[in-house]
Amino acid sequence: MIFTLTTGDSEAQVLTGDWLVRAAGHGEWRTVAERGLGESGWLATSTPGRWWLDAGLADESAVLYRRRFELPAEGVADLGSPDGTADRDERWWFVANGLCELGHLWLDGTYLGDLRGRHAEHAFEVSHLLRASPEHLAAVEASHGAVRVPQSEDAQVQIERTGPARIQRVRALVIEASPDRAVLRIAATVDSAATHRSGITTTVLPADDPDAGWSKDATRQVASVGDGLALSEPVLARGRNELEWLVALEQPSLWWPAGLGDQALHCIDIDVAVDGRSSHAVRLPTGIRTVSVRRGRLAVNGEPHRDGLDALRVIEHELSHPGFYESANSEGRLLCQQVTLDPSVFTGAERGLRALAAQAAAAAADHAGHHPSVAAWQQMPLPGRRQWPRALGRWAYRTMASAMHAADPTRPVLPPDHR
Repeated sequence: MIFTLTTGDSEAQVLTGDWLVRAAGHGEWRTVAERGLGESGWLATSTPGRWWLDAGLADESAVLYRRRFELPAEGVADLGSPDGTADRDERWWFVANGLCELGHLWLDGTYLGDLRGRHAEHAFEVSHLLRASPEHLAAVEASHGAVRVPQSEDAQVQIERTGPARIQRVRALVIEASPDRAVLRIAATVDSAATHRSGITTTVLPADDPDAGWSKDATRQVASVGDGLALSEPVLARGRNELEWLVALEQPSLWWPAGLGDQALHCIDIDVAVDGRSSHAVRLPTGIRTVSVRRGRLAVNGEPHRDGLDALRVIEHELSHPGFYESANSEGRLLCQQVTLDPSVFTGAERGLRALAAQAAAAAADHAGHHPSVAAWQQMPLPGRRQWPRALGRWAYRTMASAMHAADPTRPVLPPDHR
């Protein structure tokens, strides 16, 4: 047995080791998910996602991955039987992070969906597939896109268990911050298996608070309503539910850049419960602060920064690993995160450009919007596309700036020529 599924407190198991990889020949993606495909000549790798570091694949722009695994008998029983005799409230997900910039994913010959964005989380429900058999085959077609990021902590593939509702994405923004009061706006997409009356609990506590992370035990009471704790009971429809709410904090500890104050950090814990039982919970690190730019001057928490915009370190082209932002949060660094958009592909198709800009802006805000170190966004083209026609460049900037302001109205969007 190469994969052990545990129960109890464990909610996920990571698929490490025993992956096979080879260069992707023309049209071979059509057969990569077939069980009977020959595997001679494939290379072994511990974790997918960084094939250009493996001997013989450094020059390949796209590769194929395969991974066989099996579930123990007790794990299959926990999944529920196809005839419905077991508990069907639990849902099981194939979750991938950091595999590739562009790719496609299969499980047991069934196409699950595409993979877009190295640092985005891609979750696909696979309950029906895991119930069918204890033996399984995962397959991936992966390409690296424009930029290769050799970070060993990037790639992760796991099987995850939740209740009937799962938080698919969450965005947390600080819309007001002062020593007296702070307000956070939180938006989430919750996927529900059926219509349920749910309970969503949100807490915002200092990172060093012993009660931070309480959502793993929904019976604990750690705060009072109106002081970093928000309670709501929305009715979840079957499928995707778009939710938004506010959380207020009284007399919060503010986050400041290095040299201007302390780097007070908080944890946002969000738990969605169904029928009184926790179904899924997520955690986001954050800091309570506001940032603005007026007449070319940078202000943090309403106080002008002595170095102005020169204090911003520009992070080029790609969204970075979460650990990078967390280090910047702790050290008090200020970042300007670029958001890549290539309008030349969409010349003459304004609607397509706007859709692409909205997708890029939403992904950036979801990925890094809760980090206090990210002080501004900047729209930039893909590498090799720096010299646009002037009119096209102005159009692209206005489109991207509008999309970023819509996704995150709490940060400035700087022009492409700011360095």
